[in-house]
Amino acid sequence: MGDSKQQMETFINNVLEIPYDHDKLQPLLSARDMLLYAEEELVCIIAQIYMEEKKVLPRDTSSSIAQNMELRRKIVTKNSSRIAVVYLVDVWERISGNLYLGSGDQWKEFCNSFTATVMRNLGLVMTGKLGCDLETGLIQSSPLSCLFIRNHQSFPLPIPERERFAEQLIRATQNTGTFNHIFNTLLFDHMGRAKNNNILDANVCDVYYALECLTAIKITACRPIVSLISGLEVWCPELIKNGRQLENYSFLGPLLGLSGYFEENTKIEKNKDLEVEQLKHDLPPIVRETRDIMFKIVYNLLLPKDNRDKVLCYFARVLNMNAKKSGIQAKEDVLSRDGFMLNFLSVILDLSAKVVVEKVDKNYFQSPNCRLDFSEVTRVNATSEEADEFSKTLIGVRQPNFSTECFLMAIYSVHLSLLPALRKQVTRVQRIKDLTNMIKDTTRNGRPAAGSRAELQLKIGEAKLESWKKAEKIAQITTFETELLQKFAEFYGKVCLWVLSVIDPDRLWANCGTEKLPNNKLLDTLPEFILDDIADVLIQSSRFRINLLGNVNIAPVCQLIQVCVCHPHFFRNPYLVSKLIEVIYMHSPDVQGTSTPLFEKIITPSSSEQFLLPALLDFYTEVESTGTSSEFYDKFSIRYHISIITKTLWFASNTTHRLTLMQCLENTKYTRFINMLLNDTTFLLDESIDSLRSIRDTQKLMSDTGKWEGLPEESKTQKLNQLKQDERQCKSYLTLANETVQMFHYLTQSIQGPFLRAALIDRVAAMLNYNLQQLCGPKCADLKVQDPQKYGFQPKELVQQITDIYINLDSPVFLNAVAGDERSYKPDLFTLAITRLTNAAIKSSYEIAAFSEFADKVKEKWEEKQAMDLDFEDAPDEFRDPLMSTMMREPVLLPSGVIMDKPIIERHLLNSSTDPFNRQHLTADMLIPETELKGRIEAWIKEKLGK
Repeated sequence: MGDSKQQMETFINNVLEIPYDHDKLQPLLSARDMLLYAEEELVCIIAQIYMEEKKVLPRDTSSSIAQNMELRRKIVTKNSSRIAVVYLVDVWERISGNLYLGSGDQWKEFCNSFTATVMRNLGLVMTGKLGCDLETGLIQSSPLSCLFIRNHQSFPLPIPERERFAEQLIRATQNTGTFNHIFNTLLFDHMGRAKNNNILDANVCDVYYALECLTAIKITACRPIVSLISGLEVWCPELIKNGRQLENYSFLGPLLGLSGYFEENTKIEKNKDLEVEQLKHDLPPIVRETRDIMFKIVYNLLLPKDNRDKVLCYFARVLNMNAKKSGIQAKEDVLSRDGFMLNFLSVILDLSAKVVVEKVDKNYFQSPNCRLDFSEVTRVNATSEEADEFSKTLIGVRQPNFSTECFLMAIYSVHLSLLPALRKQVTRVQRIKDLTNMIKDTTRNGRPAAGSRAELQLKIGEAKLESWKKAEKIAQITTFETELLQKFAEFYGKVCLWVLSVIDPDRLWANCGTEKLPNNKLLDTLPEFILDDIADVLIQSSRFRINLLGNVNIAPVCQLIQVCVCHPHFFRNPYLVSKLIEVIYMHSPDVQGTSTPLFEKIITPSSSEQFLLPALLDFYTEVESTGTSSEFYDKFSIRYHISIITKTLWFASNTTHRLTLMQCLENTKYTRFINMLLNDTTFLLDESIDSLRSIRDTQKLMSDTGKWEGLPEESKTQKLNQLKQDERQCKSYLTLANETVQMFHYLTQSIQGPFLRAALIDRVAAMLNYNLQQLCGPKCADLKVQDPQKYGFQPKELVQQITDIYINLDSPVFLNAVAGDERSYKPDLFTLAITRLTNAAIKSSYEIAAFSEFADKVKEKWEEKQAMDLDFEDAPDEFRDPLMSTMMREPVLLPSGVIMDKPIIERHLLNSSTDPFNRQHLTADMLIPETELKGRIEAWIKEKLGK
């Protein structure tokens, strides 16, 4: 062999790190002999490791490899398998470092054969065939588990070398019985590491990098580790019954379960010295890095086409088993935790990043092929039965493509991950606020006596408050991680485009926006949560001052909101429309301090200029019911949002919206809107004034220390609780009341006719008179409370606006209406108001003079009316309205056969479309004028006045 033999001798000595043995090497004449010698030496060294002897074993060349193997089977040791693996990896590395010693085909074959020998022996060690555990007889953990761990001392191989090593090990064992054992053990080791992983650990990412490397290995056309993972019983265990078990026991569960939430991470919870500010700096990069690798692992699992179905089945199972997570009172112990769900969301958003919206099947959510269980999901405008019927029409359609399933599962993932996390964050903030207020109340008059039970409870509360504040700040870091929100924003731009394609498949609205769109079955049967989630995330991100849409194309989002608000008939649940309106409100200048791009983009298109305000006015009128248990209070919140948006559009530099609003009000269709505005103003101010009186009484009592301290503790607690309730209600009601009065104020400055309609004018006058009496009458001192600004009570502004409205509507018919209000108007009412305006300097002398002139004209009308009432006292009963007993001026016949005065029945119809005498359906066009009776009434009046 000559030089070639010398090269092989040097190679064997260098690789195995053994001294040159002339007696053994001299007789060897062929490459095969040299290879057998190297194998024998390798086996002896492994045997020595299992013998745990430090000196080199005598190598008996007369002993066969089989005899040496038999010897090693009899040797047991506890840690020798791991040591042997480390040695074999070192041998493998040295092979690579000594390849330069020779060249040619024979040399290459020799080196490859010896490498294969090393790998075979490694397989024997890994499967326990060359030694076993003393306790169990099996190797419990993989000696290769640290192979891909960065900076691990046992395997100081560079990452690329480790990948090549693993690839060669796979090639050497793939078609043998040892492959599954070696890599199953390795995978279970990594799964165990992931379970014990903590986001604050220094090497938290190591297990993820290891699995990324393993799943990336490709042998010819297949990925052996990927196939092995998806074939494991723990890939998606059949016996799993709920989301929490799936997180704990499925292969990907522990990997995706890494969490930074205080409640889900004992290391964070127990570390009292942990600085939140430091976490703000340290945590986000770790979260981003681990989520990026999670995605790469799942992406590798999806690369073999025959594996995609298994991965999608796992995705579907995660979502279906956590369907209850969107509920308000979800049973957390049977559902996956928020950390797991947000990581899952991050992965699936990454998978959906390159999906082309046009390729996403619009029928998937309704299709029989849908993997997701939507049997209990509320639809946009269809019952479950109607959705099932529509689904039957889709039987036989082609199977959805991967893009469709991935994209639409991502939509559902948002619903079950980000939304619950946001709701919990709102709860955290609220409970901190409540506990803070409770502590303030407890220490209002100083801290309790030292050592008392009250002081102990206070200390517990203060400690809990600090813990809650820490949990809230840490949760904010995790929930509002910048990269996740950015991915979500980009994704939901696509979602909005997709929903728009369902709503408006022919792009009629997008192209012209001049005609209302019809309903369609696809939209009707779409899960309601899709639109609900868009609204929720935009509302909550705005509430937490998160610039969610700062770097994305907001046009699809704005167009979808605009289309939905302008087409409320699309939705069975009005609460959905109200939330989209709240999105507009939350992004308005009144809330944000300046106009936002989203707000401007919604109000700018010509379609918005034509349809937005009419739609808002309609919704203001119709939203008496929202389908929730708190609908009575919800309607006031919704109307407040609409009031703010309307005010913003009214005072906008672009006057188009103002002109649209004025045109709406001129239309008698919107008389109901003004009537509802009147109802709200009357109710809200009345309730607010009652609350202010109650607040004043309690404050007065508390200011009298003797009386207050003399009360029993139970009585004091009740009064304090009532005070809190009164304060909360007063502030809430006054917020909207101030807006409704302000709306009356600016609308009546520009347009008076709608407010002077016969069906409304008496109510407008009565509302103004009553509230002016409350604010300026003899009992107005009862409304003086401590810190009125705390409740939004601005009596001067209210008096100024109410007196302005009188002037704005000044006309003969309005003077009659004001003077005709028998409940609240007396001449001295305006005298008291003028005194208040003067003493408090609420108006200028010129404005006070104008109001005094108006008051004089009303007084004159009142005096005329007093005289006329005396003249008409003996009017026949048939001339009087049966409800109000006032003289009819425009009698009309109802279908029930009763005759009423037209303004009175029209006023009734504004609130209820029923006949007041038999509760049957009634509309204004069903009223028949009684011209003959009207003539007789007019003749009787003329005769009376002539006398």
